[in-house]
Amino acid sequence: MSTAPLIALDQILFVLVAGLWGAAGGFALAAARQPGDAGAVRRTSLAAAALCAAAIVMTGLRVLVTILLAQVGWWFVAEKVTLALPLVVLPGLATGVVSLPRLLRGAPSALAAFPPLVAAYGAVAGIACGVIVSYPVTVSDTVAVLTLFTGASAITWRILWRGRAVNLWQVAGVTVLLIAFVWAVTAGWSGGHLHDGHGTSAAGTPVDRLIGPKGEDARRFTLTAKAATVRLPSGQSLDAWSFNGQVPGPVLRVRQGDLVEVTLRNELADQGVTIHWHGYDVPSGEDGVPGVTQDAVRPGGSHTYRFRADDAGTYWYHSHQNSSVAVARGLFGLLVVDPAGASATPPAGDHTVALHTFGGRVTTSLDGAAPTDLLATSSHRPGTPVRLRVVNTDTLPRTVGLAGVPFTVAAVDGGDVPGATELTGRRIRLAAGGRYDLAFTMPDGPVLLSADGRPSLLVDGGGTPATAQPPPASGPPLDITTYGSRAPVPGRADRRITWVLDRTLAMVDGVPKLGYTVNGKAWPHIPTPVVREGETIRITVVNRSGDTHPMHPHGHHVQVLSRNGVPANGLRMDTFDVEPGEVWEVVLVADNPGLWMSHCHDLAHAVQGMEFHLAYENITTPFDVGGPAENHPA
Repeated sequence: MSTAPLIALDQILFVLVAGLWGAAGGFALAAARQPGDAGAVRRTSLAAAALCAAAIVMTGLRVLVTILLAQVGWWFVAEKVTLALPLVVLPGLATGVVSLPRLLRGAPSALAAFPPLVAAYGAVAGIACGVIVSYPVTVSDTVAVLTLFTGASAITWRILWRGRAVNLWQVAGVTVLLIAFVWAVTAGWSGGHLHDGHGTSAAGTPVDRLIGPKGEDARRFTLTAKAATVRLPSGQSLDAWSFNGQVPGPVLRVRQGDLVEVTLRNELADQGVTIHWHGYDVPSGEDGVPGVTQDAVRPGGSHTYRFRADDAGTYWYHSHQNSSVAVARGLFGLLVVDPAGASATPPAGDHTVALHTFGGRVTTSLDGAAPTDLLATSSHRPGTPVRLRVVNTDTLPRTVGLAGVPFTVAAVDGGDVPGATELTGRRIRLAAGGRYDLAFTMPDGPVLLSADGRPSLLVDGGGTPATAQPPPASGPPLDITTYGSRAPVPGRADRRITWVLDRTLAMVDGVPKLGYTVNGKAWPHIPTPVVREGETIRITVVNRSGDTHPMHPHGHHVQVLSRNGVPANGLRMDTFDVEPGEVWEVVLVADNPGLWMSHCHDLAHAVQGMEFHLAYENITTPFDVGGPAENHPA
């Protein structure tokens, strides 16, 4: 059984265990206090005994599930072993020794009722663990959960043995306030932001000096952010933000080795903008993250980005100011770097394909044209080499497939795939922000690109009727981490980092709420690892949550070492989908000094806390979140 079903089973069990222990404790208490004939007391006692037995069995099953999860990794069971299970298992054992014999004899008492009631509180505390506690378990987590548990147990003891009147609402209120105070002070407001000081010396190099070169021979572009309207062929008309009045923005196409210079101008009424070069390892000062590498460009302002296009491949760009809103509304475009020596005119069969959701409908933009929520089309003569540069600009994964022709995944996230082999009818999961270059030779018949089973792009030989299009690909999904031949990977790690992804209670925008966390904290409180240039960093990424997280480290690609313990092909990626219950191991070479954001590219998750940083020693930043520029990277 894989990890995700075990996690789901565990979540079902801890609710079921809490309900059974609560019912068992309630019946045991009712039997102890029940007036009337001995028959009624015995029936209630036996019902309590049956519930206690069922609760013990379900608790044992939860212990078994925890043991199975522990074999996957300590990350999945830390709070269960150290907090949740002891709080229910120990009073559960007491129930079996003390309560069950009395209840089976029909001799209920306060002593028999107390253990199952405490077990119920322990089970409820276990549910609280699922909301409050992540990995690693902290002192604040422990204090908060134990306060809840001991408070309820003490109140019950006082009621059962002392017989004194207690205002339960007042006690409960004080307990909740104490938990919130302890948790907020010890966990919620702990540091993690770059400006809290994590090895970045005030005497170091400012990040805004780590910029690209100037040159008279630069390829120059101007991108102007302005309001626009997206009109879909199906009839919807949507307000949007655009670059140069078009959505998506213009395709920037350069050759490897070119010096690229892009001037960003902002004509939006009340929205700042930046440009982040997604997947392109530019100098840190050109990364376009407001509050880290620059201030957001305010309305009427401008900013120029420069970088050398050293790496050929398929990439994209988008605003990183309020990115969860800006990207969704259209502030993005594609970047293609052709190999050095390539013709100034792209081959006829070389296409960019942007997949994006507008108005709740998945659209296709072919070669930078206006998006369509119907079927995009292109025509090529049989024998023409075709390359579809498919980019997922959405915040959710897309499953793409090609039907009607054998094809290869020629490149992933801009990098060629060594040993790529032909596929027929296979489907491939494409992470949010990720890119696949699908290559094939045009056959005599039509070829259909589908996204999530929906026809997206039809490539025909000129005049193929729509009725002749093949059905969407429906073959088995491809594991991209085992596709192609194995690439060499660094054999030694100078440093190890763990990112445990979760959804727990955290301080998000200064307010305690259910957020998306890394190692139990939400931005800006996630500690910043500080690395040295040249180090090899081995990163373990663990997803404890029920959501998929497409992880995107800026300024670097990673090589995939393993997925769920299965050795991978060393594929280079800059955005990789970590599904619920998965464990990925990747390696990152620290070869691009700067201050780098890393985050989940489901941008709704990023704005709710799942963004953090990787810092190089002695690199500083003069920028901060908020301020006059109203910097807001998520």
